[in-house]
Amino acid sequence: MAQTKEEILQRLPGKDCGQCGFKTCAGLAEYVVQHPDAIGRCVYLQPAVAHPFPPIVAATAELREEDITWKDILEREYDFILEQFPEDPGPREVILPFNPANIERLGIKKGDILFGRPAWVGCPVTHGGLVMEEPDPLNGTIEWCVVGPMLARQRGIEIGQYNPIAYQGIVRFSREELQIGRRYYFLPRFCMLQSRHSGLINALAKRGDAMRVNIESIWIS
Repeated sequence: MAQTKEEILQRLPGKDCGQCGFKTCAGLAEYVVQHPDAIGRCVYLQPAVAHPFPPIVAATAELREEDITWKDILEREYDFILEQFPEDPGPREVILPFNPANIERLGIKKGDILFGRPAWVGCPVTHGGLVMEEPDPLNGTIEWCVVGPMLARQRGIEIGQYNPIAYQGIVRFSREELQIGRRYYFLPRFCMLQSRHSGLINALAKRGDAMRVNIESIWIS
């Protein structure tokens, strides 16, 4: 039997932590009414209550221009919203561990689940990610998709602190014309803090009705 939003809210912790990809528990509950398996996004539910963590692609497709406020949680304006590639399980990043030698020491490979904190940019949140490509043996960089803390708790490898080198994704909604070599303020679609970032676009290409971008020199500002 389908549950109502109110019934689902009674099962959720009411923390409004954002780790499920929604700003509030109410936002998740509303989505779960139509997508029951999405209850597994709540990291506070016991395994008997939750289901395996699903990709967050469906939630990305629901973003509508009329719902965008163009202000982050601190009421600061931004220029565009960065969304994940539809085929990816989460936002794609290139990261550099503070100690790249740990890649070899820990035997990190494609398909591993890692967790650590992006310390240099000012983010207080520990991130968990799925390694999408074999790590770069020359530079020590890792390309991963952020998938949230649940998988990291089950079988994650800790890499400690790291520096985000690049964010990769698509832009469907923008208030500014995007240009290579220009720095912008932007909001990552599933940022747990809902805080604007800044970065420099160094690659730009048309992809369907969106723009594929690569953003480097990342800061939370």
